[in-house]
Amino acid sequence: MLRAKNIQNLKTEKEGITILRSLLEGFMVPDTNQRRFLYEILNIDYKKYSRSIDGVILHVSSFQEVSSAKDFTLVEIKTTNASGVKELPYGVFFGFTKNEEDLFKTVDNYRLCIVHTSLNKYVLLTYKEYEDLIQNKRIQYQINFKSKKE
Repeated sequence: MLRAKNIQNLKTEKEGITILRSLLEGFMVPDTNQRRFLYEILNIDYKKYSRSIDGVILHVSSFQEVSSAKDFTLVEIKTTNASGVKELPYGVFFGFTKNEEDLFKTVDNYRLCIVHTSLNKYVLLTYKEYEDLIQNKRIQYQINFKSKKE
């Protein structure tokens, strides 16, 4: 069962997606086949990075017109509704997986998108902008124990 915090995070992420769909022209959430197609264009290992993006910005009229990397931008969404955050991206706190950061660092058309659900605003960041904004960064391991054998 998902913990209450995880459920809240998923709800906030869905709100962020809704905001982006209304404010960001060309934003969409690709299905599995579309994601695989985009990863093939960029020569990205789908199995390793399948969960490292949340959406995509199309620079063409429809997904069917995508034929090269210039036709889209990958987007990883991080949401907040923190009352202390008055101007994005300043003061935002979020988690980022190693895979998300590795992809961000190596793929030119990957953007980190911070969405403030209360302010109804977003900001897209390049890797360089992200690096320049970091105040501190720490590594946290996520551990899953195996199930008990019956």
